[in-house]
Amino acid sequence: MTLPTPSPSSSSAPSTAIKPYSGLRVMDMSQGVAGPYCAMMLAEQGADVIKVEPPTGDWSRVLGQQVDGMTPLSFAYNVGKRSLCVDAQSDQGRELLLQLAAGADVVIESFRPGVMERLGLSYAALSKDRPDLVYVSVTGFGQDGPYVDRPGSDSTLQAMSGMMVANRDGQGHPRKVGLLVADISTGIYAMQATGAALYRRLAHGMGAHVDMSLLDVAAAFQNGAIVDQALANWNTVTPYSVPAGTFKTLDGYINVTSLHDRMFVGLCKAIGRHDWMTDARFATAANRFELADEIYDTLHRMFREQPTSHWLAVMREHGVVCGKVSDYAEFIDDPHVRHRQIFREGRAPGFGPVPIARLPGALSEFTATRSPRCGEHTQEILDEMGINSEAQRALIAAGVVVGREAGPT
Repeated sequence: MTLPTPSPSSSSAPSTAIKPYSGLRVMDMSQGVAGPYCAMMLAEQGADVIKVEPPTGDWSRVLGQQVDGMTPLSFAYNVGKRSLCVDAQSDQGRELLLQLAAGADVVIESFRPGVMERLGLSYAALSKDRPDLVYVSVTGFGQDGPYVDRPGSDSTLQAMSGMMVANRDGQGHPRKVGLLVADISTGIYAMQATGAALYRRLAHGMGAHVDMSLLDVAAAFQNGAIVDQALANWNTVTPYSVPAGTFKTLDGYINVTSLHDRMFVGLCKAIGRHDWMTDARFATAANRFELADEIYDTLHRMFREQPTSHWLAVMREHGVVCGKVSDYAEFIDDPHVRHRQIFREGRAPGFGPVPIARLPGALSEFTATRSPRCGEHTQEILDEMGINSEAQRALIAAGVVVGREAGPT
């Protein structure tokens, strides 16, 4: 895979080389996707993010394809971090973490409520000496309530929040969205809340405990659809427009949407159905809802007669919203995507080159191209903490910390 090298002259190039979070220290104790993604976005904007892992590593390191302790998930959401491997169950390990937390501006964790308190690393404990600390807790169901002790996963929250019903198939069967929508969106909302807390800290000197849950995010993410159905008295919601959907072409698929009357006229011209333009039955959106079966049957039949490139050209000529249905490889190779320099080439240890999407709207260039192996920076971080070589060897011998060489990329 060859990706374009970013150029300062590109319209998508960052407006300044100053990273907004330069000088910020983040202690990332979270695992999985949501918390790590939040921390990774902070790293992308200049923060020094130390990923703290147990001797067994972040549990994302054992999900899916695995090579030498790296998986697609552990790579994708930890780019640009440094990894410190510590046994938090030991007294010495907890002391190390307390020392690290004392120098952190932000602490991110994703354990069930009560775990950090037992480790002596809760917000209440740490904020006594650091009232300006920004502390982010990412959980399935939040810090209180009847479900506070329940484990929560992306699929659990997709099921519970109505997302699977919203994504039901043509037969009405609920379906999980293929992507980790609840996890990824929680990471994004957590990043937004962390940024707001840091601004308040800068302006007013106040810290904060950000209580971020997949449950809250699943609600916020879907609020438009929830309002839509509530106004329909919880009955089946009328589609926003007809036609709107994905259609098979001679050599692939195309997605077409008619947003308003003028666009429907453009669609009629594009497919050569001028009779629909003069037929009063198709004159309004309300009428077209009633005639949906006839419209869709016709479109499914006609779109199969020409290749995707033909339909893209004629739809755009007549101002109809449309797009080719692409797989990821085609998307990355799209000329506009390449022009925007959305992806850069990363190196996944054991896997080879992989595409890394840039953070949308970032104000500075992100140059990191790989994620750390578990414990890869243990010695480096202990050096920074002022722990001498002899003490480090003793910690390693006792299993309190685990370190490893970076190895080939």
